[in-house]
Amino acid sequence: SERKEHPDLLILTQQNNTIRIAEVRRLIEWLTYKPYMAKRKVAVIPNAHYMSTEAANALLKVLEEPAPDVVLLLTADLETLPATVISRCQVIRFRALMPNELEEILLERGGIEPDLSHNIAELSSSPQQALDMAEIDFAGVQQMADKLLRKLAEGDRLEAYELAERLEKDDIQRDALLLVLEVFIRDALFFVKGLADQMILMPVDLAKKMAPVGVDGLASHIRLIGKTRRDLARNGNSVLNQVNLYLKIADSLKEVV
Repeated sequence: SERKEHPDLLILTQQNNTIRIAEVRRLIEWLTYKPYMAKRKVAVIPNAHYMSTEAANALLKVLEEPAPDVVLLLTADLETLPATVISRCQVIRFRALMPNELEEILLERGGIEPDLSHNIAELSSSPQQALDMAEIDFAGVQQMADKLLRKLAEGDRLEAYELAERLEKDDIQRDALLLVLEVFIRDALFFVKGLADQMILMPVDLAKKMAPVGVDGLASHIRLIGKTRRDLARNGNSVLNQVNLYLKIADSLKEVV
């Protein structure tokens, strides 16, 4: 009969987009034992950028001095992986899938409308991210981003606090919202540059509201959203990081009113 598990292979699990120190300690303990059937033991850490700071620090010594019969494979977004981890690894880069390839994966999975598959594929950077996005109410997330920016443009900051608290424990929906916000802001940037035909999600009337922020301001927001996503991936304070981002967007809109 086929083995569903191999005694010399361990794939680290994660909960709520977080790899905690307890999982890493379990991996380290497992690595202390000699291979049972194979010549080497192989440990895989998918989405290693989801390691908490404590978990990443606990892994450093193993990465620096691995046993000769151990292979550690980490898959990660390099932008969000701590530099201390990257410096101890051999980096192998893989080509990101094109949107049409991601769209094909979503359509083959079935149960997803073609228009929705297209939008998700345009936003996603990996098959797993695309599949995660397909599991949530994507239209609802778009409406959430739209409502937030309109409220901020009107000077209503209460929505920023309420939304941050509502998404504190919902990592997947929160990450999807930040991704949609990033695309919205990028769409506004296209609009300001006279490239409205390249906009993906943002309604034109909302782009007009964001346009006075200007090219530099919008580009700054895109960088800030990226930083917020990286901070949250490192287990940063969810509510505080979100509120700081939303209020900085609000401040930029207030300055141009």
